Amino acid sequence: MSSQPLAGKFALVTGASGSIGSAVAKRLAGDGASVLVHYGSGREGAETVVREIRQAGGDAETAGADLARPDGPAALVAQLDGAFGGRFAGRLDVLVNNAGGIAMDLLPDATDEDFDRLFNLNVRAMFQLSREAARRMTKAGWGRIINMGSIFGEGAYAPGLSIYCGTKFAVQGLTRGWSRDLGPKGVTVNNVQPAVIQKEPQPTDGPTFEAMKRFTSVGRFGKPEEIAEAVAFLASPKAGFINGESLTVDGGWSA
Repeated sequence: MSSQPLAGKFALVTGASGSIGSAVAKRLAGDGASVLVHYGSGREGAETVVREIRQAGGDAETAGADLARPDGPAALVAQLDGAFGGRFAGRLDVLVNNAGGIAMDLLPDATDEDFDRLFNLNVRAMFQLSREAARRMTKAGWGRIINMGSIFGEGAYAPGLSIYCGTKFAVQGLTRGWSRDLGPKGVTVNNVQPAVIQKEPQPTDGPTFEAMKRFTSVGRFGKPEEIAEAVAFLASPKAGFINGESLTVDGGWSA
């Protein structure tokens, strides 16, 4: 197998200016994909990711759209065919639905605004982008859709996270359903479920963080690059018989 298994492929990574998204974008570019680095508000971060990919010999461009807005996914889709000088017009080979948000409130304090924002960003945008990707991928007879779920799509491990949990349970359910829809067309749909991932800048000490570390069996937070490795495997030709699955990457949190 080539050292660049995604050579000639066109990949879109949403929320790619943040820690996990940027690691995924760099990893896919390292595997040869031309990566469209999406950002919501972090344009500077996305441009840094693109610059680092290019410096490493890869191919990347940015695309901006606020996916928490109902019209955000359409605004992003409108940029696909013009990316990379139009050489991938009509195509999208790999979609990584990484963009997402979180809200923390007990039910009596939860707001309609938080509910709408999280479901728009974590679920509705994923649905609309995956639908567009599916139309393109099924025509080509090959594709990879990889959704970014969470261990909170398996259980509610803490109070105040009910809306977030609801969105991540939805991610898992949609992943399974779409795998049935698209598998016969050569397109796989899978879900990566991280636990707590170290982000910079972020404190790593104090009672809350120490308690969270103890949920894992490895005694530490995950690294963005470790999530990127899981995504890269699912995006590769080697993963063609893996479909509708939730790959939990949590350091033993759910063991």
